[in-house]
Amino acid sequence: MHDGDDLGTGKAIKSGATRGLMLAEKALSGSSARVPLNQIRNFLLLQHATALGAVVHATPLIAALKRAVPGCRIVVAASGMAVEIFRNNPGVETVLLTPSPFKDLWGAAKALRSTNPLHGEAFATITSVANERTRVTLQAMLAGAGNRVGFALTPELYRAPLQLNREISLIVNNLRIVEALGHAPIHGDIEPQVFFSEHDYEFARRTLSDVAVQPGQPVAVFVTQTSVTQRKSWRPQRFRETAQYLHSQHGAQILFVGTASEAAAIDAIRDGLPFRTTSVAGSTSLTQLSALLSLCNVGLTLDTGTMHLGRAVSLPMVIVAPAWSPPIEWLPLGNPRFRILKNRDLPVATHDYIIDEVSVDEVTEALADLLRLYPRPA
Repeated sequence: MHDGDDLGTGKAIKSGATRGLMLAEKALSGSSARVPLNQIRNFLLLQHATALGAVVHATPLIAALKRAVPGCRIVVAASGMAVEIFRNNPGVETVLLTPSPFKDLWGAAKALRSTNPLHGEAFATITSVANERTRVTLQAMLAGAGNRVGFALTPELYRAPLQLNREISLIVNNLRIVEALGHAPIHGDIEPQVFFSEHDYEFARRTLSDVAVQPGQPVAVFVTQTSVTQRKSWRPQRFRETAQYLHSQHGAQILFVGTASEAAAIDAIRDGLPFRTTSVAGSTSLTQLSALLSLCNVGLTLDTGTMHLGRAVSLPMVIVAPAWSPPIEWLPLGNPRFRILKNRDLPVATHDYIIDEVSVDEVTEALADLLRLYPRPA
């Protein structure tokens, strides 16, 4: 988050010119800036995060705001993958597509100013975790979006700034925004949700039909790839052994998912299997992939972006977790639908780290248990 661009922008915030802009904003804000935050019923959620997990982990805010302020209006201003993630959410009035403020700050501010349906009313502008970078704040500021609440690198620009607490999950961090708005705190997690269209669902249904999945046959989805710089990999042979177990013992159809850049590595795993499998790597949108995951029975996944989509559609999953990453931040702890296998603790990842401490037997036992506990209708 603290890249050179943001550090430079952060220094600019301290300049006399920017202080003048802040004073001008204050003078022009009128009575709306003096409305108590707990009386505001309109919310503008800014979403420009580049990590899929961060976007998915912001979705519980929609349900939390609706619970805290029944009948409130929620508008999302977004770029990139966030547009897809929030587009079909029934709690969102509209999704405003803007340029990314990291690439085109003035264009992002202009688009937000010209399309925001909340202008003319009192509204709070919310930045969740991973959207606190200074250029996101400046997009809101230049677009006339006051009453800023949430996570910030430049807290002086916020009415109610928050800082990330690494002792709690990203979801619970985001839910603190409700309390910062002056409402009762949300106790416990609200699970992420990603909604898809009927067209997405039909795509998913046809995909399974095209590979001749039989009525009652379980479908196991495999997420085998993640960024090599993240040190979160499991050996290809272990994925193959697990796939063979599911095929021979449960008659499962194995479905591999991923991005286009991961397709070759996925095919290398599939080529070592003596039975037919399916890969949709690179051929789905995020909402199509979410619909597809919702139709599967069980998942085996690394700690990576697609895992968060699986969580958001309640797919029972075994998560092979790295020893060096604190699970509290990203992983779904305490939910029996998700089995997190993490058998070692390291302060940092070594350059050659692979998750060898998680065995195939542990994974297959957990998958069998999930298939037994969470059977899905045909």
